[in-house]
Amino acid sequence: MILLILFSPLQAQQKGESLSESELERLEDRNMNYLIQINEIVKNYPAFSYSYKMDDGKLQDVVVTGVDNEMDRKKLEVVLFDLKSNRNKMKTTANRMGVFYSVDEEAEFKGGEEALKTSVLSNLEYPHEAKNWGLEGTIFIKFVVDENGSIPFATTSSNIDTSVEMYLEDLEQQAISALKATSGEWEPAAIDNVQVASLSVLPITFDFEKNPTLPSLIR
Repeated sequence: MILLILFSPLQAQQKGESLSESELERLEDRNMNYLIQINEIVKNYPAFSYSYKMDDGKLQDVVVTGVDNEMDRKKLEVVLFDLKSNRNKMKTTANRMGVFYSVDEEAEFKGGEEALKTSVLSNLEYPHEAKNWGLEGTIFIKFVVDENGSIPFATTSSNIDTSVEMYLEDLEQQAISALKATSGEWEPAAIDNVQVASLSVLPITFDFEKNPTLPSLIR
């Protein structure tokens, strides 16, 4: 008799095929550093785009376009490659709360990326005190989209240094509030066609000359 057993992503995690909690968090911290590096470069290249070259499901190369400076382009290729490689290592592995950091199909805003930008920016205000102080930079919102398309949790990282922490907290709260206004309007992520809770990252750049903007999403 042949016994066929099918494992869901959560069951696969329990089979010991995935990373430990500490390894998962270490890779996610590294990925956030990569995203910050990428954002610092591409903010000067509005035509920036990228694509991955895959062979039999394995990452082979990254192609970056819209970046004229060769050094910047090569650095982006390396960092994007490392980011994607890390995410591939994290597949089918959830943290202790059951949230996946890397999935087959990313959580998507139902109206698409442009609709997401419109929704977030329409709910976003640049705090007057922070703007008058000249405080600017990028807030990275790390948020969970659950199996129902809702956002039960959001926190922030940033590349902003300031001596006035309350102004930075104002920017962070504005970013989180604008993002949470989209709760319930997401298509959940999926692994092996099973909807799962997942972690996503949305960058919001506060620039007192250009007002808040949403940079390109890096997958």
